[in-house]
Amino acid sequence: HFIAAGCPRRSLAAVAADAGVTRVPIYRHCDSKRGLLDALAEDLALQAGLVSGMQEAAKVADPVAAFTAMVTELCRFWSTDPEVFRRLISLATVDPEAQQVIASREHWRHQQIKPFVQRLANVGRLQAPFDVRQATAVVGTVTGFPECDEIATHLRSDLTKLHQIL
Repeated sequence: HFIAAGCPRRSLAAVAADAGVTRVPIYRHCDSKRGLLDALAEDLALQAGLVSGMQEAAKVADPVAAFTAMVTELCRFWSTDPEVFRRLISLATVDPEAQQVIASREHWRHQQIKPFVQRLANVGRLQAPFDVRQATAVVGTVTGFPECDEIATHLRSDLTKLHQIL
């Protein structure tokens, strides 16, 4: 609701009123709009078990299977609440605080992808002209929410099944 109501114009007091609580709990947990957006993004990650899913993918012994597990995990994460992801990303195009939240989450995601790509490189599975940096950038882009959402839409597929295509 916070995002749908026009976050850039909403005060934390208005968010509290919309949620039917006093301002105190909102300010106690989130001292700014960015803090509230960070909390929303963190809640999505916790709901989906993203961190533990990525850790489990990293434990897979075979580099190709580990890479596949990582992509599967990202697709599963994006399917947690696609509408909220769409709104957050749209908001980031007009709101600097939302853009900072998205940028920090994307940086984390790319940092998670890099070791999987490195493992592929270590066993000779990267094709020229890609090096680890370039391949990480490409994989990071292709597995981002907007791209996965668009691919799923064009193929009339569910985000949870997209890993089978990617």
